[in-house]
Amino acid sequence: MAEHARRRAGVARVFVGQPERLAAAWRRMRFAEARKDGSPPCNQLESVVEPFIREVGRTLEGVGGSAWSRTRAVLRLSSRRGSRVLNDEFAALRRCLLDAVETLGGGNAERAVVNQALDEAVSSTEELVEHLANPFAPKPRVPFAGLVVQCFEKPARGREKAHSGEKHAPAH
Repeated sequence: MAEHARRRAGVARVFVGQPERLAAAWRRMRFAEARKDGSPPCNQLESVVEPFIREVGRTLEGVGGSAWSRTRAVLRLSSRRGSRVLNDEFAALRRCLLDAVETLGGGNAERAVVNQALDEAVSSTEELVEHLANPFAPKPRVPFAGLVVQCFEKPARGREKAHSGEKHAPAH
């Protein structure tokens, strides 16, 4: 039991104290995925990843509540891109965080915390995208603590039609 507590504390310490290292792994993974399309990634979760990882670490330390509901950052959403692109970004983040848990010696309990936090974040963003498209749709069950910005994108032409290479500008 003491060994498990020590491992959990080690995983939490890295998530809270060094989220930029885990975020860098996520960015490398996203860049590698985007290179297949021949363009750099345009990550909607870019400014959310590090604060979210830190909050997942705080959950591992025993802080109650949703990591997503404690994350303070700017979440950029695009109704044009929809949920699929966000789900790809979250899937890459899930792989990175679960790999980190395994590397740091975490077990099933730590994986469950990471999976629960990501499930809440994915569900919340899907509901937010739906709410942007339809203001009468219900608001997310798990609210996001930061600022949500809707991005409007110019229609793509020719080779730029790949969703990962489109540019976006925040709405003010």
